[in-house]
Amino acid sequence: MSSVVPPLKTAKQIAHALGVSERTVSRMVRKGLLPATKGGCGGRTSPLVIERKALETVKKAR
Repeated sequence: MSSVVPPLKTAKQIAHALGVSERTVSRMVRKGLLPATKGGCGGRTSPLVIERKALETVKKAR
């Protein structure tokens, strides 16, 4: 059985994992500090998606 860890899919989940607010996550994405992408169709209200490995790298850098 493969132990594939699914990516985090909402700003709320990402914020919780980093210990910051959702607004801070949005700012970090906008500044390029967080390698998250828009999921779904990529519109304004589409959820953010970030791989857990990338999130761990950001956490270590903070």
